[in-house]
Amino acid sequence: MNITTQDTTPAPSEQPWRDRNGRTVLLACRRKGHEGLHFPPLPATSPLFAECELIELDSTPMLYSYTVVHSSPKANKAPQALGLADFPEGLRVFARLDYPQGRSPRIGEALRLCVSDTPTGPIYSFAPLNQESVA
Repeated sequence: MNITTQDTTPAPSEQPWRDRNGRTVLLACRRKGHEGLHFPPLPATSPLFAECELIELDSTPMLYSYTVVHSSPKANKAPQALGLADFPEGLRVFARLDYPQGRSPRIGEALRLCVSDTPTGPIYSFAPLNQESVA
């Protein structure tokens, strides 16, 4: 009896991260013959998809800039830090920042990519590489 297994891994354009040996890596794509990376990776329906190669970013990004979003008091939501992180490969990525309570982001600090659970499903986010608390 032949049992066919179906790959249930989400497409890179739908879930632009993967777990590699216990570390989360971000996925981007590069058009063959062109410099620069595209994030998130192009979907398979893109006319340029066939010209692209998938790249795993396993480097350490640095915090380029951030802001803290404060919701309306009626929403009863905690402030949320959002930031731009620069990868050495030349890619700048926008994501949620997950910092320990009482720890503020610092421009130029090293970050690590992580996956955060949300009510709508998992998302990629950045956390400080060095978790020590700073007053």
